[in-house]
Amino acid sequence: MTTPLSWLPLPASPGRAEDEPASGPDDQALDPVQLAALHRGRDAGEAAAGWVRELAGRQEDERHALALEHAAAGIERASHQEVIPGCDGQLAEELRYSLGADVLLGATYTGTLPELAPGERLPLVAVCALAAAMPSCVLGDLPRELTLLADELDAATTAGRAATTATGSAG
Repeated sequence: MTTPLSWLPLPASPGRAEDEPASGPDDQALDPVQLAALHRGRDAGEAAAGWVRELAGRQEDERHALALEHAAAGIERASHQEVIPGCDGQLAEELRYSLGADVLLGATYTGTLPELAPGERLPLVAVCALAAAMPSCVLGDLPRELTLLADELDAATTAGRAATTATGSAG
């Protein structure tokens, strides 16, 4: 397990070379409300990614499983490592791709769709879209916005898990 917000860059050391860029804020530079919101976003992202990994584990086609694994990793990264106060709030291109709505279509050129139960598609798109929106919270009222997105991410994950459970008990 990582320490709280261990992904945040450490402050520059006194021996840092002049041409090295200064690092971003650390835990001590954040107020307790911001810190709580960042932890909340991380926790919601981890829960959502766990559900998406369950979907990946059900796939017979390894290419679809890999696409869902990439989405799960993207959800974790976008809800945690990309939410850095003081940064530009932009989502990296590879994350935009892995969290795009085409996660529903699965891997390209397979001729098939991922195996998703009724009711799982909409929550899957929702968790990807909500995670993708999280980095932009650093540009506004981070605690309020990130907490709202984390709450909605939890709700989408809960709806997805409910659909997964309903299908598992019906089949």
